[in-house]
Amino acid sequence: MIDNLLNNLQIYKTKWTSDLNDEAELSRLLLTAPHKMPGIISTIFGRFDQGSVLDYITGGMGRTTVIENSIFEWDVMIEYDKAIVIKRAVYNGTEITANTLGVYPGLAGSTFQIWVAEKWFGPGAIVQFDDNKFQARVIGEPYMDGNDYVYTLTCVDGKDDSFIMPSLLLPGSKVSRLASAYEEWSDEADIFNAQTPFKLRNQLTTTRASYDISGDAFSTVMVISMRDPKTKKETKYWSVYQEWTAWRQWYERIDRLMVYMKYNANPDGTVNIKGTNGRPVRIGAGLFEQIAPSNRRAYTTLTLELLDSFLSDLSYNIKGFGERNFIGLSGEMGLREFDRVLREKASGYTLVDSKFISGSGQELTLGGQFTTYKGLNGITITLKHLPILDDVVHNRKYHPISGKPLESYRILIIDASMRDGESNLRKIVRKDRELVVWHTAGSVAPGSGHAKSISTLRSNAKDGYSVHFLSEFGVMLADPTTSGELYCDAE
Repeated sequence: MIDNLLNNLQIYKTKWTSDLNDEAELSRLLLTAPHKMPGIISTIFGRFDQGSVLDYITGGMGRTTVIENSIFEWDVMIEYDKAIVIKRAVYNGTEITANTLGVYPGLAGSTFQIWVAEKWFGPGAIVQFDDNKFQARVIGEPYMDGNDYVYTLTCVDGKDDSFIMPSLLLPGSKVSRLASAYEEWSDEADIFNAQTPFKLRNQLTTTRASYDISGDAFSTVMVISMRDPKTKKETKYWSVYQEWTAWRQWYERIDRLMVYMKYNANPDGTVNIKGTNGRPVRIGAGLFEQIAPSNRRAYTTLTLELLDSFLSDLSYNIKGFGERNFIGLSGEMGLREFDRVLREKASGYTLVDSKFISGSGQELTLGGQFTTYKGLNGITITLKHLPILDDVVHNRKYHPISGKPLESYRILIIDASMRDGESNLRKIVRKDRELVVWHTAGSVAPGSGHAKSISTLRSNAKDGYSVHFLSEFGVMLADPTTSGELYCDAE
């Protein structure tokens, strides 16, 4: 926002107003004067004249889910295979520790035992250790020792000089399944593993805003004409200008909520914050809060190595879905860093188009400020400017060199893949309450003007009217493990 003079040609500073705008307030703001030939000025709308950025990549793409409750839950299934931790290992009665010397587990076809917390392998399973060149085969069923399962193993190749490095059997090391192998006429078999999904819960947030216009202000002609940069319409009436600015601020607030909201429900679903009427004020989790903590990384100067490693790590969690499409939301400085890395060093990345996506249905084309890069291993990332990250009013920590907000360097990388016909990133809205706009009319009503008849029914006796905005919505990352955040740590 503009607090200081733009240059020496500016006559007076911007002044601020809120809530009721009556004729006296307009006079204080120097927006009324005797009639004279007016100039025309385009309102400084920032970049919100086209609505919410996040609405474009969710609701604007048809990626909205309508629900009839304020709380929503979903299940997330993670990988069904994993490496399990070795808690203890013994060879020939000797427990293997960091100080164990002269021990060669599995040498000359001998066996050794490992203790693990789960029954994860069946007889005949071939397992591999943290160095996967070392492999062993499970002999028979495990037995219980307290709460642990004890497996007996032998080297898989059966050679006299083969053994497993003791360092691979230390507590905290891991073992995973390769496959299994059996003799002719066998009656043993490895087992399949399964994991139940874990449940995530979020809730909708009800946000509201309103403005008032007095009857005099409704009819007041301003000293200047204002132009809507989106529609190019001009007006000299404060009431019309107030409507434009209200929409701009509304969309900006929606974007901020979708990114920064913090979940405020207790584990039992109750909410401690109460509104004026005593009912709970529910706030859902925004995008930043939904990202898995392990998927947050800091940088001082963005490098190709960090970017490539980060995208590759996120892609590992998208195995099996056939696409690795990411959206990168960032401020101006983050987009510059990203673009600098790709253009200067990332020869593996190619600019493929300037549109977000093409097609029909849920794959509608949306143009404007999108830049898509296609890289190695099928990774595609589409950059989109998120203006709220550049806002110096709300982001008051600055980069020590550039002086720009540190938040402007933040890059929110969202997995936008489609899975079974549903987008991983979705806007969740209450039925019929995604956007509710209405007015309460007094002497004046927007659209119809002043009442002229005693038969005109109005809602109150005010000389003016009020306009109200309401939305009940949330945002959902169906799989929070596949999205991430790069942030600048240069304070």
